[in-house]
Amino acid sequence: MLLAIILVLGAAWSFFIAARPDVGFFLEEGWKFRDAEPSDLYLGVTRFGSALVGIACLVFAAILAFGGPGGTSEPDDSPTGTASPDPIAEGFGRAQEKEDEARARTQEECRRLKPKFEQAVEWNAEDKVANPDALRSLAGTEGASVEIEPRANGEVVTVRGGEAEYPGARGRILFIMTPEGASCMP
Repeated sequence: MLLAIILVLGAAWSFFIAARPDVGFFLEEGWKFRDAEPSDLYLGVTRFGSALVGIACLVFAAILAFGGPGGTSEPDDSPTGTASPDPIAEGFGRAQEKEDEARARTQEECRRLKPKFEQAVEWNAEDKVANPDALRSLAGTEGASVEIEPRANGEVVTVRGGEAEYPGARGRILFIMTPEGASCMP
């Protein structure tokens, strides 16, 4: 609504300049020079352009005030008494639901697999994985993947969900393991 008010004020200013293009000339160029006068062409173009801008501002203000976001362009005919849903908002809502479902599946997979990997992993004295092949084998049987990344103070093991659950992707990170323990991803 605030934007609609600003557009109405902009339209009022544009119509003022359309009515008095000499004032617009003075504000834009005339103050720079002594005894400057606008040409007839400048006055005509300024009148025409300012009138168009004023009309455009009023049209956009009306759209925002009566039909845009937050406005109501149609009466409420829905049986529940709520306004008809916005298709874009519905799309975002469905995407959010899918993301929430995927996050719940990820948490469930983490709770299922984390104890198996914590029991299988062996760390050496340098905080590196001593049995990487065993972890990869376990991941293969569980439909997951394992990445072992070197770090300055040892290694980090990242376990991802399998491709069956996440086609076309490497899968979501289920949990990360260090010698100190494993943490499920939120």
